[in-house]
Order: sequence, then C-alpha cells, then structure tokens
Amino acid sequence: ACVCTLACVCTLACAFPSICVRFDASVGDRSPAMEDPQDAFAERRPDTFGFRTGTAMVSSVAAGAVLGAVRATWSDIRITKSGGRMSALMQVLGVMGNYAVTIGAAGTAFAATECMAESVREKKDVFNGALGAAASGMVLGVRVGRIDVGLGAAAAMAVASMAVDASGETLRGPSGFGDGAAPKKKFFPY
Repeated sequence: ACVCTLACVCTLACAFPSICVRFDASVGDRSPAMEDPQDAFAERRPDTFGFRTGTAMVSSVAAGAVLGAVRATWSDIRITKSGGRMSALMQVLGVMGNYAVTIGAAGTAFAATECMAESVREKKDVFNGALGAAASGMVLGVRVGRIDVGLGAAAAMAVASMAVDASGETLRGPSGFGDGAAPKKKFFPY
C-alpha cells in the first residue's frame, strides 16, 4: 500500500507539476518588524503538488521514525547471544521503519488527496482537508488490515481536520488573554 501510494504521488507530481496552486493570494499590509518569520516563509515557498506532498512525506516519515524509536524503547527487545547487540539494533530499526512507513504513507495520502481536491474543486475550504484526512484514515485501516478501523480513523481525522481548518488553520491563539489589551509580540527576522 505504501509503495503504491508513493508511486501514485510521484507519477502525479511528474505528470501534473502545476497541479494544486493556491487560490487565495491575499497579502496584507504589515510592517517587516511585526511579521512572523514563519508567515514570511509561507509566502515565499512554492505551493505545488510536488512540494506540498514531498514535504508532507518527509515530515511524516521523520515523525513516524521518532514515534517508532519511542515505541522501541518501551518494547521488550532482547539482546541474544547469537546475534549480539546487532540483532537488537536491527529490531529497533525494524520498529522505527514500520512506524515511519505507516505514518509516512498516511501523511502523504493526506497531502496528495487534499491537494488534488483543492485542484479539482478549485476552492480552498474545510472539505479539502476533510477528504485528505479521510484518505489518511483509510491508509491506516489498510495498514492494520481492518476496514472498520479505517472508517473510524477516516471519520475522526476528517472531523479533526475540519475543526482545525474552521479555526483559521492555526493552533496558536492570541497573545495575552485575548482581550486586545496586551501588546502584540514583535518578530524580528535575524
């Protein structure tokens, strides 16, 4: 499943390099001293299908490898006399690889499906992310081998994605207590 997902994403990225362009190009009038460095990077980065899917795949594989390393520390991996420490290392790398492939495939499916939905529908709204999250949940269900797990994960991830998109695509709230009395933070790009 992961190899098929990767092959489909690479094929689409090569065949349609201009797919998935951002449809809202509004840039506000802000002074450079008040600009968040992350926002400045977001305005300069390419917003193509290949870039979005590639960055999602790399970050998802990295996150999966980290989670796999945590899982491997909690599991009971024994050092055998015949294999020595190398067998334990191979077991740890196997757990890390399993998690990296699973979460990498889910993240790649999310980004690819969201991007294709945005391109086909020609609008950016909460339903693109919901479709991507549903695809990601189904990848997890295929990986586990149970359709009911996939449907449950798809529904839960779609609801979570819609909630994040509806809240303005950010998890960072206003500075201070949100009453407007606290001064805004200044970001200086050094």
